[in-house]
Amino acid sequence: MLTSSRRTRECLIAIGLVLTSFTVGAEELPWHLGSLNPSTAIAPSSINTAAIKPGPHEVVVAVIDSGILNGHPSLEGRLLPGYDMLSAPMNLRGGRSADYSPDPRDTKCGERVTSGSFRTHGTEVSSLIAGNGRDGVRGVNPSAKILPIRLFGACQMTRADLLDSMAWAAGLTVSGMPTNPYPARIINLSFSGGKHVCGTDLQGLVDRLIKINIFVVAAVGNTFGKKMAEPANCSGVISVGAVDAENNIENYSALDARTVIYAPGGGKNLHGNTPWQSNKLKVASFDTNFKGDEVPLAAARGVGTSYAAPLVSGFISLLLSHNFELSPSEFMGELPKFTRAVNSPEKCPDCLPKGLAMTSQS
Repeated sequence: MLTSSRRTRECLIAIGLVLTSFTVGAEELPWHLGSLNPSTAIAPSSINTAAIKPGPHEVVVAVIDSGILNGHPSLEGRLLPGYDMLSAPMNLRGGRSADYSPDPRDTKCGERVTSGSFRTHGTEVSSLIAGNGRDGVRGVNPSAKILPIRLFGACQMTRADLLDSMAWAAGLTVSGMPTNPYPARIINLSFSGGKHVCGTDLQGLVDRLIKINIFVVAAVGNTFGKKMAEPANCSGVISVGAVDAENNIENYSALDARTVIYAPGGGKNLHGNTPWQSNKLKVASFDTNFKGDEVPLAAARGVGTSYAAPLVSGFISLLLSHNFELSPSEFMGELPKFTRAVNSPEKCPDCLPKGLAMTSQS
């Protein structure tokens, strides 16, 4: 059996072998991925995967979110058959089904109304993981497959549905559900807001998933400096905070010394004339035209820890595409090879934030 260090070295060697064969116009690469030209200035918080070609292994990433809209050219060929895991009465469509699409715009559940940004959230998150490059929307791993799982809509989700969604994503048996034919190696949770201490039910499931080599990645939440809540605060979860293009923790990000890693999350425009001055992530989304029809578009509108998390999920899937046997514990042991310092926040003296990057020491 290969040791963790040897596996990682072999993975990195494999990555190095494909650096020069990845041909794509620099103008098509989002700033948060870095640049193909070593002489070109890159954003200080770039994850530097621009020149890394995916390996031979196809990696499934489950996006448990608001659902995903089919028909976007930047996600063509990336979506697997997923499931709507929102149960009645919270599911306005009546219950669980294979229709993982979001609730329509302006759908009401009591006083709650589904906004356009809420409707497109899962689609945008997915594009940061596996966008195929159309219209400049390139995911960290364009060869990854997305398993769409709808967990919330106009109505609030339930804890039972969250647990079932994660278990089903992993290929575990869920009562009353068909077996998932495409078990995920990575589960992306771009939401937060549960208990302030991870519940035993959720922690038990996370422990079970890690034992079968499944990565759980979760956003720390947009709570403006508060501590992490579930699911990010569960032990073993790869919790993700947000930094701006210049490597400063965004003011909206939860601030907690337990945060595992930070990645670009977008925010307000920055000063200067750099390519990353807009400080937002380019995503695949949808909007309505003057006729009221919903049309796909590529837009620099990604802002939040919700968008930082899929960059980490994509990064891990890129590593797995070269070394499919890499386990969560091995990744965590080797994580220092994929990090660099983040500017320390004054409001958290105990924090030693690290940013995700394919660094020179890698």
